[in-house]
Amino acid sequence: MPALVKNQEIVADDWLLVDTISDYVPDNAIVPFEHIHSTQATAAWIEGDCEIEEAGEQLARLDLVAVNFPAFADGRGLSAATLLRNRFEFKGELRAIGEIQPDLTPFMRRCGFDAFVLADERAAATAIQCMSSMSDFYQGSVIQPQPPYLRNRST
Repeated sequence: MPALVKNQEIVADDWLLVDTISDYVPDNAIVPFEHIHSTQATAAWIEGDCEIEEAGEQLARLDLVAVNFPAFADGRGLSAATLLRNRFEFKGELRAIGEIQPDLTPFMRRCGFDAFVLADERAAATAIQCMSSMSDFYQGSVIQPQPPYLRNRST
């Protein structure tokens, strides 16, 4: 059963991922982005190859954006996350869904993801351990733009 990791802990998922649209769409539905206007949903999911430059302003107004990683080797969603956070100043929940590898979650966090749906609780526990084991990085990121050598300077 899939497990949601948010703020480095396993939490209940109050959202419902919807892949097909019917007459009734619940308020807590995460709908495909192409149906966002017809449903009035406040959460959408996109594929990693989504043209963020075209969709970014619409996505930035949502409460939640889920980015689907269809395969282990597909890193396009990392670029989508970085663009949403940096260029479009998305402040809502940015969730990684699909083929999420626990050992990659620390790097996904650095791109702006703050929630991860993993295959099961064991994978979720591994992801939490991986995120906890890395406390600082040499390069700047979405969550900490300044690298350590600039943060530690006394002016």
